Amino acid sequence: MLIQSTLCLAAQEIASIQTRYAKKGLTLSEAALCGAREFIEWSHYPKNDLSDPESGYEFYYHAHTADEMQDGEHGHFHLFKRNEAEFHHLIGIALNQQGLPVRLFTTNQWVTGEKLISADLVIDELRNFDMATKGRLGPVSRWVSALTKLFFTDMKVLIVERDRKITQLEIDCGDLMSALNSRKYHVLTESKIDLLDRLSQYLLPVN
Repeated sequence: MLIQSTLCLAAQEIASIQTRYAKKGLTLSEAALCGAREFIEWSHYPKNDLSDPESGYEFYYHAHTADEMQDGEHGHFHLFKRNEAEFHHLIGIALNQQGLPVRLFTTNQWVTGEKLISADLVIDELRNFDMATKGRLGPVSRWVSALTKLFFTDMKVLIVERDRKITQLEIDCGDLMSALNSRKYHVLTESKIDLLDRLSQYLLPVN
């Protein structure tokens, strides 16, 4: 269970980073593009993904074609944990056109090419998500790390529900591999989130 102080610190980090970007005339989603002049569908930002070699955590930002995007969304982050010969998708975080996170989601195995592991293991990896990267995307990596703390409980629920959905798909598709590779099933679980409301619960009012 995350303690109150951890949530307060995460909220402060998120608010501080987004405020600094706003003063520069940037949204978080624009900052995630790492200075790219164009936001090209399916391209990864940064190009080779942002990784922390010491922790094994990484993420990238991208968008699908317009007909595959939910209304009002700009793009989304995919978060991963890499272990030697395999990697695991932890959670997806969708941002709106204003750069605010509005939706969390999990995906089927074929979507990212990950090695699917149990919900318990994914949750353990997500619980410790922390990226300390330098350079232009340093603040974005801190923002993503803080968001996993502030919305950890919400993410945990989705990951547990993901495994329940996979169990049902295994029955519907006839076997596990058919379920995990079925193009009919992309996003397995998702939920809307409200960052401003969550921040208001943990940020101290300014006098």
